[in-house]
Amino acid sequence: MRPSGLILIIGVLAAASPGSAQEVVPGDSASTAASRAAAWYTRPAVGVQVGYSRSDIAVGGGGNLLNSRQGAISGVYLHFPLTDVFAIRPELLFSLKGGSTVANLGGQGEQSIDIELAYIELPVLLRVSFPTGSVRPVLFGGPAMAIQVGCDFSFSDGTRSTCGQDNLNTVRGWDFGLVGGGGVEKRLRRATIALEARFTAGTRSILEDVDLKNRAFGLVFAVTF
Repeated sequence: MRPSGLILIIGVLAAASPGSAQEVVPGDSASTAASRAAAWYTRPAVGVQVGYSRSDIAVGGGGNLLNSRQGAISGVYLHFPLTDVFAIRPELLFSLKGGSTVANLGGQGEQSIDIELAYIELPVLLRVSFPTGSVRPVLFGGPAMAIQVGCDFSFSDGTRSTCGQDNLNTVRGWDFGLVGGGGVEKRLRRATIALEARFTAGTRSILEDVDLKNRAFGLVFAVTF
């Protein structure tokens, strides 16, 4: 995780106090406090998230896998509650994906190939938040469009090729995936923090002539304001 992500996490956790799970006003009854909490979870909101990802590329419909690579996830989102339990969350994310493998290149013998892919992802997620108090388990899932913004192939002989150049025109410029995951969120006085795990499975090959599909696992820290 990048240093900026650690600073964000430390700052938000430091702002939390033992009594911040609910904003209690003197004279409030228990029912009034519960109403305040319900109103908090049903208001539109914005948020930021940052996290760690580990991705690989499934070969031949999931038969073999390229070696995984580590990357990062960061972005922003809008949060639109439908009820106290259900919400729609469109996201705008930057994510790094790819993998590495050994392949026999014609006339050059076996070489190690490292594939680096960068995407702008646009997931639209349906979230289910179970009303268990200030700490809530959550589940979510939905489709995700991904636009490729970076693509490099590095070879063990020291050469490096970029998409759109050096005969790499067969790499597709967009992907479509399915996202699923879950986590836990906690309400603070003026924000909600969450720790979530997600899995994204690409449904479209990244190449035109070979069946290679993105797969990624992510661990994300999110703050909703």
